[in-house]
Amino acid sequence: MRTLELISNTHNPPNGAQHMTSNRSFPVAILIAAFIIAGAIWAQPAAGTKNLTIGQGEIGVIDIYHLVDILIMSDDASNERAQFEADGNAQITQYEQQLIGIQTQMQGISQDDPRAAKLISDYQRVNQQIQQATNQINSTYQQLLASQIADAYVSIHTATNEVSDEQGYTFVFSTRRGTDLVQTSTLTGVTQEILARPLVTPPSAVDITDAVRIHMGLPTLEEITAQIEAEQAEAAAAAEAQKLKAEFDAANQAANQAEQTEPTPATEITDE
Repeated sequence: MRTLELISNTHNPPNGAQHMTSNRSFPVAILIAAFIIAGAIWAQPAAGTKNLTIGQGEIGVIDIYHLVDILIMSDDASNERAQFEADGNAQITQYEQQLIGIQTQMQGISQDDPRAAKLISDYQRVNQQIQQATNQINSTYQQLLASQIADAYVSIHTATNEVSDEQGYTFVFSTRRGTDLVQTSTLTGVTQEILARPLVTPPSAVDITDAVRIHMGLPTLEEITAQIEAEQAEAAAAAEAQKLKAEFDAANQAANQAEQTEPTPATEITDE
């Protein structure tokens, strides 16, 4: 099924930090000289330095997160995750079948039976294997998802450079637009959402997100969402139809069995 954190850490400074404190105190004369030099550098830019402004169309913005969402929800990425989930479920099912077999053998066996100890040991062993396999599957799934996101970023980065070259942008900043925070239930999620918006008021006129999307041949998020919803509705309808058919078949089978077990009425014998 198709679906979609930065952590803020505080810590004490290392022991060497106390010795570095004295290096922060500069004589006033040195500070004044530093400001004078800095002012001269900013007041008189070096020859060949170009003043860049948004008005010249040389600074653009892009919502990389939006494009990553589209790529992660695409057929290729979704099918890869679906196949992984199917393989993982098949592996767990094998262990579960072993547990069912052990439980079947344990029925009717007393604790004093010599076989009981081995069956209990086998049950615990298989149960532990299920836990280990589940942990491994979850870990590998996270690695798969991370690799998909990394690959998506690389392809978006390449396309962004191509579009910016075509349209004459010198700088392109990655930022999300608006204040619609998706993750607000945890501190980590909120922090991630805020850090994803380094530019508070990016002008829409220099947003090249859609241009990059078209350059990559990707559908809109609305289009891919509608496709996923249609697939889910189709799958739900098929599951419901299968359920109704199973109920109908079970009812017919019960009716046939009832007819077969119904006693034949005795034939009345009359004297002629």
